[in-house]
Amino acid sequence: MPIAPDSWLKATEMLIKEVKEIFNKKTQKKQKAYEAIEAIYKAANRTTFYITMNKNGTYKANLELSDLWMETAAKVRDLDVALYEELLMNAEYWSTNPIDWSEEDIKRARQSLLEVKRAAKEILHKKK
Repeated sequence: MPIAPDSWLKATEMLIKEVKEIFNKKTQKKQKAYEAIEAIYKAANRTTFYITMNKNGTYKANLELSDLWMETAAKVRDLDVALYEELLMNAEYWSTNPIDWSEEDIKRARQSLLEVKRAAKEILHKKK
């Protein structure tokens, strides 16, 4: 039995609509990934600056950094749960009164921030 042109047109229109929705979702996910990466870099860079400016290793609670890490975690939540949890720990850490840091602690913190940046880049590759 032949397919009526009306049926074929309707099916094609539905298919086009579905393809557009898929494309829009993919674009939205990519946009979320970019926003998450940029937020992570911003938080990591600000934290690196804070650590560098306090080379004596004496740090106090910094609610601005805590809030920044919290906002960053929120942007990562739907993209990478493990990284989300790590960012929440950063937010919690900076909301408390950090202990005095040794030179080794500062080096490890800088390295950890570099690893967070690397993890951020991986988000983009996951969402392609």
